[in-house]
Amino acid sequence: MTELARRRDKDAPREKWDIYYDDVRVGSIGQRAGVPNHVDQWEWKCGFYPGCDRSTAGPAGSFDQARAALEAEWQQLLPTLTEANFQAWRDQRDWIARKQAMWERGEKLPSQQPSSLMRCPCGATFDSHRPAESQIHTPHIYAAQKRDGIRR
Repeated sequence: MTELARRRDKDAPREKWDIYYDDVRVGSIGQRAGVPNHVDQWEWKCGFYPGCDRSTAGPAGSFDQARAALEAEWQQLLPTLTEANFQAWRDQRDWIARKQAMWERGEKLPSQQPSSLMRCPCGATFDSHRPAESQIHTPHIYAAQKRDGIRR
């Protein structure tokens, strides 16, 4: 069985740890912000989106208490999950990476281009507002969407 692993979130302004099950981020433990000194200063969160409909969270007095609470909740949640739940999270992570890579290259997503002209995966350019031109390219577009997950 894969165990939970934690990785420090170096971008967080307060101490925060992301909790991973294999390569899926399934929770976090971190210091709370904006709470009075006399209340619990730590919090934990268990669950992930997309893929897991159930998510729980709670305060804790220390890091160790937060870790114990998260691990107990994870032991209840894990048996209810399937590989499809984890794959949904991975697919979203991969889509975000592809989208950000496009933006870093200066490209826009197809939905961000304000033109009725489209470039078909077969290489032809056509006016999407003219049904006679569009219909012959529909199978190419759907095949490309299925292959790479980018909606055109």
